[in-house]
Order: sequence, then structure tokens, then C-alpha cells
Amino acid sequence: MSCVSVDIRTAASICHTLCSILQGSFGPNALHNMISTATGQVLITSDGSTIIKSLHLSHPIGNLIMDAVQSHHAVTGDGTKTFLLILREALQTICNICEKETNQSHIKDQVQKGQVQKLCIQMSQAFSRLLDHTFPEVVHPTILKHAVVTDFDNLLQVREYFLNIVNTFLSGKFTARVVEILTEIVCSVVFKTAADVKDLSTAVLQLIDDFELVWLEVPGKPVSSSHVVDGIILLRDFAVKADHKDSINFAILETPLEPSKTEAPSTLYVRNEEELSVVHSWKQQTVQAIIKELASKGVNILLTSEHVSDMALYLCKASNISVVHHIPKEELQRLRRLSSLQPLIVSSWDVDSIHVGQAKFCKQITCGQNRYVHIGLKEGSGMRAVQGIICGPNSGLCKLFTNAMHNALKVVRMWLDVTNSTCHLQKSVDDSLLKGSFYDWTNCGVKPSLLLGGGTFEMLVNRCLHEHADHTRDSKFSVACKVLSEAVLSVPRTLHANSNIPKSSMNSFPRLLARATKMECAGIDGYSGQLMDSNAAAPVYEPISAKYLLLCHVVQVLQQILRIDSLVSVGLLPEANQSDSDSD
Repeated sequence: MSCVSVDIRTAASICHTLCSILQGSFGPNALHNMISTATGQVLITSDGSTIIKSLHLSHPIGNLIMDAVQSHHAVTGDGTKTFLLILREALQTICNICEKETNQSHIKDQVQKGQVQKLCIQMSQAFSRLLDHTFPEVVHPTILKHAVVTDFDNLLQVREYFLNIVNTFLSGKFTARVVEILTEIVCSVVFKTAADVKDLSTAVLQLIDDFELVWLEVPGKPVSSSHVVDGIILLRDFAVKADHKDSINFAILETPLEPSKTEAPSTLYVRNEEELSVVHSWKQQTVQAIIKELASKGVNILLTSEHVSDMALYLCKASNISVVHHIPKEELQRLRRLSSLQPLIVSSWDVDSIHVGQAKFCKQITCGQNRYVHIGLKEGSGMRAVQGIICGPNSGLCKLFTNAMHNALKVVRMWLDVTNSTCHLQKSVDDSLLKGSFYDWTNCGVKPSLLLGGGTFEMLVNRCLHEHADHTRDSKFSVACKVLSEAVLSVPRTLHANSNIPKSSMNSFPRLLARATKMECAGIDGYSGQLMDSNAAAPVYEPISAKYLLLCHVVQVLQQILRIDSLVSVGLLPEANQSDSDSD
């Protein structure tokens, strides 16, 4: 076992290294990173989460930071670079404060270390006060004064904001044309899935859960061939295809069609060919009776995850029943949920209306070089069944497109999920209104809100914390407020640095910031580098809850890092090592 002292400068150095990799890929003018994996594969991307996952840091503090960033990204779908930019600036500022404090006193190193530890603890306590009181009582109400509340009675406005959020998220990751195509596809899938505009939150949550089943990747075609189809595409072809001129009724079979084998070991003794023929005849008659029962109930399509033998397929075709077998169980579960059907169990032989569903169509569909079964469900009162087909020049780009759309849905969820935006202000709201991870704004009157993008949130937080720091008597708390207020400015500063604005003293970021303080609400246009307000030609919007949650997560990580004193490396005990060597 070894114990090593940990300095806050270590965490600041790690954050600086990570930001130096990601900083150029921030904003709509993002540059891409080329990643070469250990297996020799090359990946070109500007997605922060993808880049972070490809890195392998050996230092435990680096792993702590990366785990925190990835955990935040898993919830919000975005914010990896923003998280690291703010954290780096905060840690660097705290390091400068610690060095200034220790350089002013000519004392021994051990005493200096004690002073730094005391200062870090005081800063951690101040950040805790920020998180528990200042954020919900001061910062959040200030942000909501500039919020754009969504009117869900206006479908056109909801769709416009939806497109804006997804387009803002995808900008910089792909070309403008690809961003436009992917934005339209995501919007089409969500609005076709939701039966009503008030069901958008439920639809988005369901699409995130079923993401691998909803999107079908088709490499070898241009991205412009991507489209959305109604119904469900089963990743199997017909084992038997029959003609269905009238209504199309299907059943989902979860058990083998043929009589199951006995669980206990057994031996069948057959004395002659006649007895063997009787055994085969009994098996055939049993399967035929089941198929006749299905046909009598109007079932003409049988869907199952089990294997169907050639004999059973022949009997199904004779009864004009199409069969699709070896379907992945996850696809059948989704089909069951959307069609509200109960699975059919052969042993019971009871085929009721709850086991038979009606389809608008059931046909073959060719996607790339594969043929699948495309089944269309009749619309009911619940979620609709849709399938997104994503095309790309190769499988790698198809995967990048689908991952980006998955994260885009999470960003939209943060817009519709107002728990983080209202939990501090609506303390009296009944907890029964909370449904899963979504706040039921349709019943409580609280609606999802957006804020102008381009660093608007960060500049408002900067202004709010500076004013709050000037009115507090606690010197350490005032320092913590100023540390965080300066750290959040790294976001609009980086947007400005990566923009196309000519670099000159007249266009410097401090000048733009001074002008922004005179405006009620303004951000930085990531393309031009100029100030942008809500009256701009093409304003961008971001979910308030995502930005607020990111700020809270950054402060929580800061608290953890400031309280780390030493790194203890624990190895195997000698007895364990000896026993391992003996076993070898």
C-alpha cells in the first residue's frame, strides 16, 4: 500500500490537458479530432463524449473527472466540453488563489500545505452554500426572468422550437446539409410517434428507451436517402409468404409451435417403421390442429422468436398463414407494447381477441442488401409505431449519425423535463404530479422553458454571482462566487475565439462582454462572433434545465476535488498473491 499527497494543481493540469484536446471542437465552427484506436481504427469526430471515451487516463483524479463528465452526458446528451471548460477555469483560478496566499507568507512547506488544505475546505464549504441556497434562491429565479416559455397549445411554435433545439445541438458536428436532414428526421419520428402534442415527453422517453429498435442503419447510401416509415421493420424475412387479400391479422407466439420435448431424460423405443410413422403422424396432427385453430380465428401472420420447422412451415403455407421466425425478443416486446397484444401460448390452445392484432399491411422491404418484414399497425389511442432509416456512405458514419440523434433526443428530453427547472421554485407542488423522470406540466401549469443560446446562460450567471458576491459579508463565500462567475465566462469566450470574427482589439471578447452587460439578454453568435439577442435573424435556444443541471454538477465535482487530500494505492495482500501463484 502506498499513499501519495494530492495537490489541486494536479486536477487543474488534467483538466487543462482535456480542454486543449476539445477546445477547438467547441461551437458551430467546430474543428474535428482524428482518433486512432489501439486496434488501428481511425475515427474523425467533434463529439466531446466520443472523444472522451476514447481517452485512457491513468491518474485516478482524471478518471474521477471523466466519470463525472460521462455521467452528466448520459443524462443530458450534451455538455461535455462546457463541463470541462468551466471546471478547468474554476480549478485554475483556485490554484492561483492558493499560490497567492502561500507566497505572501514566508513559512515552512508543511505550514503552507496546511494553509492550502484549510483554504480548499473553506472553498468547498462555500461551494456547498452556493449549491444549496444561492443557486435555487438567487441564480435560478434570475434565469427564469429571461426564459422563453413554450406554449404547447400552439403546435407550430412547439415544432419550431423543437427544430431549433435539435439543429443547435447538431451544428458543428456535421455539414449544414447533413444537420438539416437529421434534424427533420428526428422531428418527424417524435411528432409521428406522439398521438398528441401533450404526449411529446412520453414519446421522447419511449424513443430513447427503444432507440436501438427504432433506428435502422443502412450503409452504402447517401445520407439524403434517410427517411421515416410508418410501422415496424422486423429484422427478419418471411420464412413462408402467403397472399393476404382481405384483412391482415397477426399473432405473436412466445413458445415453440411444435410439442415441446420433455425436461426429464427419456428414451423412446420403436420396434418397427409402423410405430415410427405413428409418432411422426401424432406430431404432425398436433401441429396441424394448432394451425387450424389459428386459421379459424382469422390469423394469417405468425410472428415468433422461436424456430419453426419445415413441417410446420409447410402446414402454415397450406393454411395461407405467413410465418416470420427467429425475430429478436426485444422487437417482439416492442410490437406487443405498441399493439397492446398478449402473447400466444400454444399449450393453452386458447386464441382470443387479446391474442390477435390487426395490421394495415405486412410486406417485404429492402434496406441496402437485406430484406426485412415491414408491418404497419392500425392507430389506436397510444403511441404510434414508426421506424427511422438512417443512410450513410459507410457503417461508421451511420453509427455517428444515430449516436448524434440519440443524444439529440436526450437534449429534447431536458427541454420537456422541467423537474430541474421547477423543483426549487415549486416546493409546494404535490409529489404525486411527478411521473418518472418527467414533470407533469400539463396538470400543474408549469411549462418547459428555453433560453437564448450562445453563452447567454453563462453571462447571466456571471452577472448574478458578481452582484451577489458584492453584497455578502463572508469573504470566502464572496471569493467562491467570483471564482465560479469568472469560470462560466470560459464558454462564451471560447465561442468567440472559435468564431469567424476578425481578431482585433475592437472585436475583443472583453469589449463584447461590456456591451452585453448593457443588454437585457444576449449571447455570442458562434458563426460571426457578434452579440446575438432574441431579435436576431436566426436565434438559437437551449433548455434551461440542461444548463442549470450542468452548473450544479460542475460545483459538485469541485467540492469533491477540493476535499481530496491523498491518493492511496491498495494492492493485493501477500497471502493472496501467494495463493494465486500456488493455484497457477
